[in-house]
Formats: sequence, structure tokens, C-alpha cells
Amino acid sequence: MKKIFKINVVFLLIILLTTLISNVPSTKTFSSINNKKVYAAKISPVGLLTNKYTTVLNLEMKKKAPIIVLSANGYTEKITDAALNRAINTTKDINNVENIRVTKHYSISKKKRVFVGYSLKINYKKVQNTSILNQINGQATIDQQSYLQRLDFFLLDKHKESNNKLNYEIAKAIFEGKSSIFIDKSLYSGDIKILSAALEDVLYSYSDFAYLRQIRYSSDSKGTTLNFGYSLTQQEILKMNLGLYDVIKNTASKIETKVNEANTIEEKIKIIHDYIAYNLSYDVDFLKTGDEQQYARDSHAYYALTTNKAICGGYSSAFQRLAKYFGIDSIIVVGTSDGEGHAWNKVKVGDAWLHVDVTFDDPIMYGYSSKNVIRYDYFLKTDEEMSKTHKWN
Repeated sequence: MKKIFKINVVFLLIILLTTLISNVPSTKTFSSINNKKVYAAKISPVGLLTNKYTTVLNLEMKKKAPIIVLSANGYTEKITDAALNRAINTTKDINNVENIRVTKHYSISKKKRVFVGYSLKINYKKVQNTSILNQINGQATIDQQSYLQRLDFFLLDKHKESNNKLNYEIAKAIFEGKSSIFIDKSLYSGDIKILSAALEDVLYSYSDFAYLRQIRYSSDSKGTTLNFGYSLTQQEILKMNLGLYDVIKNTASKIETKVNEANTIEEKIKIIHDYIAYNLSYDVDFLKTGDEQQYARDSHAYYALTTNKAICGGYSSAFQRLAKYFGIDSIIVVGTSDGEGHAWNKVKVGDAWLHVDVTFDDPIMYGYSSKNVIRYDYFLKTDEEMSKTHKWN
């Protein structure tokens, strides 16, 4: 079977690293189309003003400001109306806004009425501190303590708020499937390179974030607004991300006795490796369609361990999370193999970091009909050994 793998996070990072740190206007939009074309799209006056309004609204709504004043900035009423509507639609839900009353303001000059801007009266929803979500596909209410437990578990202790507030806020926003987030300048000292590095760190850390399809940004003197586009609905994103805690615990219980009885860390890693290779099958149907929604699901450990189907991102994430559950240091490596984007793992054994590629060790990848034929061609390999078939930075 031809080895075909996709890992779209690389393309997102290309976009970020080649645009955020360059001297381009901060109001341009950067996207990837079918993972083949990277381009900068010219932004219209409405889009430009929308970015400005969105940044101001996010900042003021975050402070729960009851009144927000917006200038027309010299644009026509038609342009500002369109921009304001877009900005309100982007910001109201993520800031728990109940309703907004918009008043237009004009000045009279030489008997001529000139439009100058808006004042917005904001009413906010009353949000209970004990509830982060009301319903997810009929599931019971999730209280704040359970939410934080699941968030910390998902973030693998890597992006704790106390360690790095900037990276934590970005990872948390993508975890929740938020459409946008405002990053105060104090978190990245106004240096766009620091913000770019934080985005790179977050995106490289989680194969589960494959549902992130687009990142846009706009900056002003107070900070930067990041706008995210996803291939899955927020409801499905939350279902998978919040549900991962219970799925990993349930999966770990099936091999916990064996892992605890193992005498060496190598034996423990082998048990995890074998469980994933036995129980997961590469989603060959995805290769026929290339469907972006299925790509996102197949790259997520929740979907992989509940359906037993995955692509390389799902294999590597499931391995990483089970290894972490049993106290084994593991990271995801993003690179290429046979010229195709690919993801696998590295684990710490003693003082050494060794490679494990469960996807390539799965017998189904080589046409074996029996799951009993597990390969170890890519198990606990050194950098030198792995570099013969894999490439990474």
C-alpha cells in the first residue's frame, strides 16, 4: 500500500512564520487553500475597518464596558455599517453579550449632516462561575472544576497558565474552538516574533488541533486579535476535547496492569505501542476523499480511540497521551516521510530521546490482514536510524 500521510499544521506554520514576522500591514489575511497554495489576500475597506472594530470591541467587552464608542474613521456610513455588523457578529458570543443597542451620531457643518460614528450600549449575559458549558450533545452540565481538570489534562502540563500565560491563552482558545482571541501587548511585549513563536509552539504540540484551518490577525497599539477558522463545529470540537479525559482513562485501564508489571520503561513503551498498533487501523477511506472534516477527526486521539480509525496525527496523539498518562515523557514530531507530511513520536528513555512511529509499525500499512503481525521497524530508533526514512527540523 502506498504510504500517504497528511499533516496540515505545517502549512499553517508556514503561513504564520512567513507573514507575522515580515513587514506586511497587520490587516492582511493569510490562508492556505487545499494545502497547496499560500497567498496574501488584499483586504477591502470593510475588512480593514472590521478588523479595527473587532479589536476595540474585544478589548472593551473583555472589561465588561457598558458603553463603547466607535469612530467612523472617515469612511462612509455604508462601509461602517457593514464593518460594525461583522465585528459585532464576531465578538458578541465569545464575550457573553446579551444584546447591543447601537446609536448613530452625526455632526452638523454648514447645514450639512456628517456621519461621525456610533455609541454601543452593551448588556452582558449573567454567567455562573460554576458552569463553562450548558450542554454538549446532550451531556450533563460541565462545572468549572471539571472543565479545568479536562483542560489541564488535554494540555499535557505543557501549557499551564502559571508557566507561560501567552501560550496558555492561545492553546485554551483553540481547545475551546473560539473564533477569536485578543492578546494584550503585555503578554508578548509588542514583539510579533514572540507571538509567532508561541503560535508555532502550540500548533506543533497537538495533532488534535488539526481542525484549525486558518489564522488571521489584526494589531493595534493595545495588542493583537487572532481570528481562527475551523473545519469542525465548536460543538464537535468541545465534545472531542472535553471527552478525551475519560477516553484516555478508559483506554489506559485496559493495559494498566501490564504497564505496572513491566520491569523497564522500554517494556512499558512497547505495551502502549502494541495496543495502538493492534487496535487502530489507518483510515484508508480518507485517502480516497481527502475530506477536511474527516482529516480533523482522524488526527484526534478522541476519535482514534473511540472509532479505532486514524491517520498519523491520531496515532501519534493517542500514543503521546497514553505515554503521558503512565508517566512517560513523549512529544509529537512533525516532519516528512517518503516526501509526504507525517507525524510520529519521540520518547525519553534514560537520558536519550528515541523515535517511535506506530503508524508505520501498524501491519495494515503493509497489507497484512492479521493484526497479530506487528512490526518494530520504527520502534525506539535513534536520530541517525530514523533519518534514513524520516525528515524533521
